[in-house]
Amino acid sequence: MRKYLFILLSILILAACGEVKIHENVDEEVAKDSMQVMDRIFENIDNGIAIEDVSENDHKLFERFTNKYIDKTDTIPIELDGVDYSISLMASDSLIKYAKGASLESDKAVIEENYEYMMRYIEEGE
Repeated sequence: MRKYLFILLSILILAACGEVKIHENVDEEVAKDSMQVMDRIFENIDNGIAIEDVSENDHKLFERFTNKYIDKTDTIPIELDGVDYSISLMASDSLIKYAKGASLESDKAVIEENYEYMMRYIEEGE
C-alpha cells in the first residue's frame, strides 16, 4: 500500500511541476531547481534506481545541485536565507538521503515529508 502511495505522490509531482504557482517571496530559480531534483529522486526511487545507476543527465543534475546548494562550490556561490534556504534544505536533505540509499520505508517517508514542506514553502512563501 505504501508503495502505491509513493507512486501516486510521484505522479502528482510530475503533474504539479508544470502548474505550481511560485510565491512572490520565493526565488524562482531555487524553487525550480529544487522541484526538478525532487522529481528525479522520486522517479528513480519508484524505478528502483540506486544513485550509482542514475542516468548521465540525472548525475549532472544532482552534481550541479550539490555544487550550487550543498557544497557551495559553484562558480558564483549563492547565499540563501529565509524561505529560499528552507526550500533548498528540503531538496538537499532528500538528495543526501537518496545518495545514501533510500531503501527503507522510513527514508522514503522523510523524502515525501520534505517534498510536502518544500511545496508548501514554494506556494505560500513562508
